[in-house]
Amino acid sequence: MKLEIKKAGINGEGIGFYKRKPVFVEGCFPDEIVECELTDCGRHYEGKLSRVLKKSPYRIKPVCPHFRKCGGCTLMTLEYEEQLRIKKQLLEGALFKYADYKDPVDDIVESPKLYKYRNKCNLPVVMHDGRLCNALYKQGSNHPAIIDNCLIHDERVEEIRKEILGILNKHKYPVYIHKEKTGIRQIVVRGFENEYQAVLITGKDEIGKEIISDLKQIKGLCSICQGINIHKNPVQLMPEKLRLLSGKKKITMKTGDYKLCLSPQAFFQLNHDQAERIYSDVSSLIKDRKKLIVEAYCGIGAISMYLHDRADKLIGIEVIDRAIEDARENAKLNGFDNLEFICDDASKAIRRLVKKQKIDVLIVDPPRTGLDDELLTTLLKTSVKEVIYVSCNPSTLGKDLGILKNRYKIETIKGYDMFPHTPLVEAVVYLTNKKDK
Repeated sequence: MKLEIKKAGINGEGIGFYKRKPVFVEGCFPDEIVECELTDCGRHYEGKLSRVLKKSPYRIKPVCPHFRKCGGCTLMTLEYEEQLRIKKQLLEGALFKYADYKDPVDDIVESPKLYKYRNKCNLPVVMHDGRLCNALYKQGSNHPAIIDNCLIHDERVEEIRKEILGILNKHKYPVYIHKEKTGIRQIVVRGFENEYQAVLITGKDEIGKEIISDLKQIKGLCSICQGINIHKNPVQLMPEKLRLLSGKKKITMKTGDYKLCLSPQAFFQLNHDQAERIYSDVSSLIKDRKKLIVEAYCGIGAISMYLHDRADKLIGIEVIDRAIEDARENAKLNGFDNLEFICDDASKAIRRLVKKQKIDVLIVDPPRTGLDDELLTTLLKTSVKEVIYVSCNPSTLGKDLGILKNRYKIETIKGYDMFPHTPLVEAVVYLTNKKDK
């Protein structure tokens, strides 16, 4: 069937309409006319692209040789300016659909780097032609696509990943076989400037001294750990407990003027340069010194470091104990004695806090699922003066703002491109309590 693509979907697919129902087609963009085959006629239609009859003027050739088989960078065949326009439309569309927000959003803040921006790789290991290789699984598929180089990974991260693979192949290390519960199943590498950490996720293997000795020779690799995971279909491969094979448990990095230590299990933004911009902008939204600022979902406390001089006291809340351990260490590392970090569920901790003291500013930086019902209910009943919502998902942001607007006024919304060539978009929303007006 012939279809005119009217807009982009939240996952970067093209959307046209057939019999007044949306048809989602991967691999095409707004203003294109395509020929496709309907593959699913449920609540909405899904189509498989056959060919593009009329191309978008912004369509370009992908620079990555793995583009077709990988599918991770769905917008790579669009000029960057058009990628930003699509992300702006996705953000505005979600805000209008879920929160009835009709004001225009400023242009998306572009990423300082379009390639080599991702400071972490987390790739499965497969056996191909008798050698261990890294692979990616295309979205919705169990078929691995062999990746010999990724253009969005930090250059040194990529080099270390390849060196680790080379050492494992040199020693004929086996790929993971679930029946035997042995072998390498994933390689994780993360780092900044001259300090890098690696985690080899395996079965019940004991990694030999010869392999560890070779790994220690990799330049800049100052933390080498092993994580054992023998679950068949784990939600997350990185286990809570790791075995230190060589070097130090944590790496140190610098963000803005602050030093941070980072455990392998702790989360940190993958695009460091853009993260610094967001943290700085969050800080600038707080115009005068406050008595108490609370940061929910604080992770290792990066945003808290930027806000140390904005309040007499700042409390960070995070449910992951490893992250809180890092956050406390980071406060000491930077000499900040007005920062306190609590390991607890954000909703429960804030509900207790508001009963004891007044929160001047609440910063929330939740996962893609957004705020839970308990925290939303607490915010609707409390007198928190200002809320700064850092979001990585326009849809859940829109839904949460649709609830919060009953008590809070949206003052500003700013979008950021954290992941060039993907449809993902970050946003920072500044809200004020209507009852304080």
